[in-house]
Amino acid sequence: MDDRTAGPAALTAQYVYAIVPAGTSVPDDLTGIDDNGIELIAHGPVAAVVGKVETDRAFGLRDDLLAHSRVTDALAGRCALIPVRFGAVVTDTDAVVGELLAPNVDYFADVLDDLAGHRQYVVRARYDEEAVLAEIVREEPEIAALRDHTRDLAVEASWTERLRLGELVARALEIKRDIDSAALLDLLVPHCGAWNIRAAGEVDHLVDVAFLVADEQLEAFEQAAEQAARDLAGRGRVRLVGPMAPYDFVPGDDRWVS
Repeated sequence: MDDRTAGPAALTAQYVYAIVPAGTSVPDDLTGIDDNGIELIAHGPVAAVVGKVETDRAFGLRDDLLAHSRVTDALAGRCALIPVRFGAVVTDTDAVVGELLAPNVDYFADVLDDLAGHRQYVVRARYDEEAVLAEIVREEPEIAALRDHTRDLAVEASWTERLRLGELVARALEIKRDIDSAALLDLLVPHCGAWNIRAAGEVDHLVDVAFLVADEQLEAFEQAAEQAARDLAGRGRVRLVGPMAPYDFVPGDDRWVS
């Protein structure tokens, strides 16, 4: 094809995924956004994990977010890592060094030192809604009586009682959630360096907690998570996710990513 008929070449920039120790090994088959390869740009003891992207595209697609997480989570299992927020683009290699790494090299090195030998895991516990609501009915006579009373009544004729029933169930569920989440944390917290409860609003939500776990504590932590799952069996389920990028345990990047 005659090159004179082709449009202008697409301009590229560097998409930044994370900051890692210089010398980190990146898997050869690890790809990021648009299936582009991943490379490191080093400065002193730290390096930026980057990949080429075209500058005429918008970010925010689900595939972009999944690719970003794929890169950060893959590396989080291999080394200490400071994740960069989704959508951070720098013009070129010189700008990665001059605008990101060089002004913050000591800060990045200190944070990476603090994270060395630790991994983030998340424990998500959810109730079996039917089982827990049945427990509440068995344990709370007023709730059982109101449920039986309103079961066959029209909504309009029993509106006040139904409101009262909803309030009582919500209160009983919150008390149960406090007790069960405390029991789960009692099992897991002794085996981690730090923990952070995440907010959630689903009815079946029990607890969603991020843990920073030292490598030498991982076996004990996993055993505690298995015990938590056994304790909740028949009433709910526990899921252990990780290792993943330690978003819950690094300072926000507003100070060093514009």
